[in-house]
Amino acid sequence: MLKGVTLAAWLVLVCLGPLALIAIGGWGMERPAPWLVVLGLAGIAGSLVMAWMSMRTGRWLEQTPDAAGQAQRLQQETEPLRHQLRAAEQRLREVIDAVPAGVAIYDNQDRLLAFNQEVARQYPYSSGQAVIGETYETLMRRELAEGRIADAVGREEEWLALRLAGRGALDTPMLRQSDDGHWVHFYEIRTPSGYLVMSRLDMTPMVEKGLALERANEQLLRLSTTDGLTGIANRRMFDQTLQTEWQRCARSRASLSLLMIDIDHFKHYNEHYGHQTGDECLRQVARILVMCAKRSGELVARHGGEEYAILLPGTDLQEAMAIAQRCLQQVHAARIPHEDSPVDPSLTVSIGVASMVASPRESRSTLLLQADSALYCAKKAGRNRVESYDPATVSALASRPAPL
Repeated sequence: MLKGVTLAAWLVLVCLGPLALIAIGGWGMERPAPWLVVLGLAGIAGSLVMAWMSMRTGRWLEQTPDAAGQAQRLQQETEPLRHQLRAAEQRLREVIDAVPAGVAIYDNQDRLLAFNQEVARQYPYSSGQAVIGETYETLMRRELAEGRIADAVGREEEWLALRLAGRGALDTPMLRQSDDGHWVHFYEIRTPSGYLVMSRLDMTPMVEKGLALERANEQLLRLSTTDGLTGIANRRMFDQTLQTEWQRCARSRASLSLLMIDIDHFKHYNEHYGHQTGDECLRQVARILVMCAKRSGELVARHGGEEYAILLPGTDLQEAMAIAQRCLQQVHAARIPHEDSPVDPSLTVSIGVASMVASPRESRSTLLLQADSALYCAKKAGRNRVESYDPATVSALASRPAPL
């Protein structure tokens, strides 16, 4: 109240006081001029009005707080809310840091808002540069410029365009190998407000286990289809391939040829040189036969004991006989000593050849029987030779004693 009165007094003295003084001075004259009387009355009346208004203004100023005080009270009232907001933000940070996957959050303008500690170990979040507020495109261009995305090398713009076009549309996770050799699953989830939550899950242990299992399965398959002694295909692999090639050649009405090869007097060889040397002899013969069958699709297998088989898809009898002669010559040229052989001082083989045009009406076992019969004829004819299947020859030799 005192503040308002003081202000009113000052206004009276400053604004209308001079008018009142002039009027009072004129009143003391014997015959004051009328205008002085009017001026004095007006000054006094104006001063009273101004004083009354100033007193009202003083009371309003006393009742209305100043701006600084209002701001202070507003700050005091909102401080608990700010504290709650900071606490909620801290809890959110703790939650996303506890997630065992990299998490990055982008706003509806595709600008990076936040990311957790797990993703902070991965590039570009681990680049050491300020990334908050950067767009996803900017971050990806940084990776592309440094050649960190192997799939995009040489086609960076094309890769980036496809990636941005599919942004937020990863219905299934995308598996990618990062520059540090880790396998990472990428997930993208779009929120109703348009924000995008991107997560990176390290799949390296699972992928490595899968690759190890795949390698183990491949090794198991090799072991199950490979002869342990010679390293070539075993009987199981031969039977599977014969069935497959027979069906394929039957569809195309192509020829399929088979060579059955037996080491002459191998029993004598083992008895004379010992089983260890005999095993090395089997491996050496296998290597020679593999060198003789060079075309794709041709299979060399150990059929059992000292007997081998060579399957020749798409090969007629004439071509098969030429390959058989080459096998015979190469084994003889190797000059593997066989002192206890009644045929030759060097190791020799006998070969039976059969060839058929595969047909659904025929059986693959027919081809196998014909090759066996041809081998039997080669042995009966004195060994160290090649014989093709011929029904007349088989009948003529059937009366002879079986070869030892």
